Amino acid sequence: MARLIDWWQEFSWKQRILVVAMGLAILSVGWWLTVARASPEPVSVAIPPATTNSVSDKSERHSVRATASSGSQVSSHDTQVFVDVQGAVKHPGLYQFGPEMRVADAIKTAGGLNGHADRQQINLATRLTDQQQLYIPAKGEKVTEARATTATSSAQAAGSQSASQTTAVVNLNTATVADLQQLTGIGEKKAQKIVDFRTAHGAFKTVNDLTQVPGFGEKTVANLQDQLTT
Repeated sequence: MARLIDWWQEFSWKQRILVVAMGLAILSVGWWLTVARASPEPVSVAIPPATTNSVSDKSERHSVRATASSGSQVSSHDTQVFVDVQGAVKHPGLYQFGPEMRVADAIKTAGGLNGHADRQQINLATRLTDQQQLYIPAKGEKVTEARATTATSSAQAAGSQSASQTTAVVNLNTATVADLQQLTGIGEKKAQKIVDFRTAHGAFKTVNDLTQVPGFGEKTVANLQDQLTT
């Protein structure tokens, strides 16, 4: 080691720099040769074109969209509501609505109320029903009984008509077998029993006398109280 130091000191500073530079160059070349030989050559990998998958993806998306569109069409067809909007609106006519839409929506779709509409006779919150005719009356107009269901559904009108028929009052002393069959829960046999009892015992004094007829208990008579008179 002492000899190496003495040898190194014999060189001038320029010679020392040259020796160090040559040493570094030799080390760099050796390192490069070692790393280059150790590194594997890159392997080329064939990448399939993206067009095939792209077309397939587009086809699948188109199929999904078509199915969704078909489903939405069926759904809308099952729930569509057609209403004939007439009367004091700007654009009367037949319109299609959703199942949850109200009279206010129908009036808006028909262009809104015109200057002659009687707002006080309109219930904007009433729900629309299929095959309904919505009639908007004008100010001072006397709505006929056929149009008394202004801004209401035809189903409600039918329900009120059915209720009025159900609550029709029948006279126990003058009703025929056919008349008595209009009562709730009264068939031909029970109606005939009432007529036979009346023929045998005379007129009923009160509706409660009906309990004397075989087959008519107190509960049955109580249910018929609103439909009978004497």
